[in-house]
Amino acid sequence: MKQYINLRMVKRNNNLSKVMILIGLILLIGALVLSFTRPETMNQLLIGVIVGTLFSQAGLALNNRWGRQPRIDQIFDASLKGLDNRYAIFHYKLGTSHALICPAGAFALIPCQDEGEITFVEGKWWKQVGKRGLFRRSGQKRLSRIEDSAKAQARTMQRFLQKKLPERTDISIRPILVFVSKDALVKVDHTPVLAVHIKKLKSVVRRLPSNKSLDAVEIERLAKAVGF
Repeated sequence: MKQYINLRMVKRNNNLSKVMILIGLILLIGALVLSFTRPETMNQLLIGVIVGTLFSQAGLALNNRWGRQPRIDQIFDASLKGLDNRYAIFHYKLGTSHALICPAGAFALIPCQDEGEITFVEGKWWKQVGKRGLFRRSGQKRLSRIEDSAKAQARTMQRFLQKKLPERTDISIRPILVFVSKDALVKVDHTPVLAVHIKKLKSVVRRLPSNKSLDAVEIERLAKAVGF
């Protein structure tokens, strides 16, 4: 399988996360020091604490996505390892974070971090979570925007692909919901959006019927068009 990744974006966001965490810590430590040395500057201290906390939290969120190993792109690559060169995956380049092009067509791979049993009942997505820990309650929770978000990313990828390969307007981008948590159990049938656990992604993709897609030459053209 051909793999393309925007490493510049990965490195930039990873470095940005570290800078934001550092700035947040400096602001928080500075506010702590000022609270002892100049307690009369209460308003400035409060602003420093708020801004420092915001920077730290935003930096940690970025670090969880771009700094933690393995990253989502690495998880996808490992899951699809062994596919031949008719398959190509693009990370952070085709208008969606993860795009798969294969004999079955072109897909926007949507990673989902949800845990528990995933079901689709009467047109709605649900996850069933068992009780874990003293304060966590078991129950069912609706995944209200998961389908809309997936379709929106597919539309964005569709527009991006048409700009780069305007002669291939016959290709329709479809989303695939990929649940990446080891604690997720996907139990769905006849869903409007294909959903699969990461462990079964390769076998599912292989079994999909052939559809209009890009051949190896067109994949190379697309890769060059986006800077690879």
